[in-house]
Amino acid sequence: MAVMTSMREHMSKILIALVIIPFLGLIVIEWGMDFVGIGRGAKETIGSVNGKDISYREFSEALRSFSDNQKAQTGVEPDDSQLPQLRNQVWESIVNERLIEEQIHKLGVTVTDQEINDWVRGSNPPEDLKRNFVDSTGQFRRDVYEQFLGNPNQFIPDPQGTDPAYGSKWLVNYEKSLRERMLRDKLQSIVLASVQVSPGDILRRYQDQNLKFQVLYALLDPNTLVKDEEVTVTDGDLKSLYEENIDQYRFESSRKLKYILLSSSPSAEDTAACKNDIDHAASEVAAGIDFLEVASLYSGKPDSGAWFKHGELDPVFESVVFGGKVNDIVGPIAVSGGYQLAKILEERKGPNEYVHASHILFSLNGAKDTNTVKEQAREVYIRAKAGANFAELAKTYSEDPGSGARGGDLGWFSRGRMVKSFEDAAFRARPGEIVGPIRSQFGLHIIKIFGKDNRELKLASIRVPITTSEKTKSDLNQRAEDFSYNANESDFVKEAERAGFDVRESVVQEKGGVVPGVGVNESITRWAFKSKVGSVSGSFSLPAGYAVFTVVEVTDAGVRSFDEVKASLQPQALRKKKIEKIRSIATEALAKLSPADSLWKVSELIPGVQVQRAGPFTLSGTVPGVGRDQGFLGTAEALSIGQISKPIEGLRGVYMIQLVARSEFDSSAFASQRTTLENQMLQEKKNRFIGEWLASLKEKASIDDRRDIFFR
Repeated sequence: MAVMTSMREHMSKILIALVIIPFLGLIVIEWGMDFVGIGRGAKETIGSVNGKDISYREFSEALRSFSDNQKAQTGVEPDDSQLPQLRNQVWESIVNERLIEEQIHKLGVTVTDQEINDWVRGSNPPEDLKRNFVDSTGQFRRDVYEQFLGNPNQFIPDPQGTDPAYGSKWLVNYEKSLRERMLRDKLQSIVLASVQVSPGDILRRYQDQNLKFQVLYALLDPNTLVKDEEVTVTDGDLKSLYEENIDQYRFESSRKLKYILLSSSPSAEDTAACKNDIDHAASEVAAGIDFLEVASLYSGKPDSGAWFKHGELDPVFESVVFGGKVNDIVGPIAVSGGYQLAKILEERKGPNEYVHASHILFSLNGAKDTNTVKEQAREVYIRAKAGANFAELAKTYSEDPGSGARGGDLGWFSRGRMVKSFEDAAFRARPGEIVGPIRSQFGLHIIKIFGKDNRELKLASIRVPITTSEKTKSDLNQRAEDFSYNANESDFVKEAERAGFDVRESVVQEKGGVVPGVGVNESITRWAFKSKVGSVSGSFSLPAGYAVFTVVEVTDAGVRSFDEVKASLQPQALRKKKIEKIRSIATEALAKLSPADSLWKVSELIPGVQVQRAGPFTLSGTVPGVGRDQGFLGTAEALSIGQISKPIEGLRGVYMIQLVARSEFDSSAFASQRTTLENQMLQEKKNRFIGEWLASLKEKASIDDRRDIFFR
């Protein structure tokens, strides 16, 4: 019976999985997606892949499934700011699925009924089905599993109670999903048939991760050993450098945009609605309804209370709560981002004491006269002791950028939060006392103590956040659309000035979908590259609000001319000349060394050059003092012990390297790790190959993306 109960509890999860599997991630990671083609008959198409339409309805259903899955995982409904990213993920999933379906048909991949039957009834059934027939000891109950296959209606009754054959129909649909999964597994096997890891690759990975090297090295820094005036850079040198690196000066096509942004911050009406909600909750509590019951209604989940220490609540709310007593109702109070109402359920003494303090900081850093600063601090201390407003003194004199504007208020803190001298003075003082000046690494402090407490409170609370309502969003979107219409009829900038909007600029590239100042938004990029100069967009929904764009400049892909980059080439050419000169110096020094000499002798041969020791390090890591320099690592690996390398160019200059020690190859350790390394490398190679294969399919495919017509 326990197995049957577990079966009924989990079958609904499997059923959901059959719908959402296609959208759980990129196909590079997840094979076996089941795209059922909902709404293929819809007339409006949102795009196509190699002539095969993707209907608006199909895309919307997939987006809804993906969104529902995300909500099930996070417990939160995706908001407007997340929708563009979700749409992109769903679009990519659908495109991937189309391309995979094409390859399945092109390669003639098929799955027979017998293959499905052998899988389901064989010794190793599908794991997602098999796990539902495991008993409390973790053993697979084959007997119960066979009963299920013989009579699925007994295990999966119709939730509506109207279809006695519901379980059988479910099993038929599940077998269809298995067919789709097996088709993709077979395609995967075909695509990855040639992917292998050679014994040499495995050995190389082991050596890179485990063999340790120790070296001596000398760095000949071109910036210190050769002065600028010692080398001459000609126009011919610059021209040669330009031609050698011509690919560096190629640029992609771009569009320069101007845009206005209407921030989607809550309106006064939204704030009032939030206040009305919290007031209504307070009135229910005042009418005698149990606070915990009201709290569960407003939060959607039971609230048995949580313990809070000083410093863990909004400062305004904390001061009121800790001023109350058990069973007091506190609030409603305006807190950061909303309103809060709470009931004090319990009180206890905690292990730590907390202090509430303010301070005025006089910095001793910089070119200040220390005696003058000390005298000023002493004068302010006397004024504070005499009754002057401490907060106003802090605003006037404190050089603490964090607390100065708040009147020096540091809130509540426990030991270990402040520097020792400050902490000792604060915890020694009594509430109401002003102490100082106290010296710390930051300067001189005058400290006022407002309170000391070691209490902890158990609170149940209702928090109503101030959020932007759908009406406010709709109004903002309409304002943006109105602006778009007017800007189309007149001038974008003049219309923005008339409407009181700030005009911003951004330059976007065709690939990547990044809009500087906005974030990743492929819809904006696609619109920009389909539009001409002067075009004005409709309203685009962004995480920060609603935006309208206009194209002000079009730049096609090309190569920057030599004259454009000539000035920037000068430092590179200068370094190249210096490297040549240094290499010659190093070669001369190397010629003076005998095979028995140590690299330490180079510091005698080349004034100003120091020889240093580095290691132990591995080839997969970094070299202490050098970093991850592939030229350095490769040279060190090729040396025999005691051998000094020829001068090699690295990231920081020219190096001379002598190998001091190399650890021995441990054949036993390699044998024990070989299988693990092989599996790891094979999976890495397969993932990389699948990614490249899919990218190649996309590159060759005719993909028509018309989402901009339907979404902004």
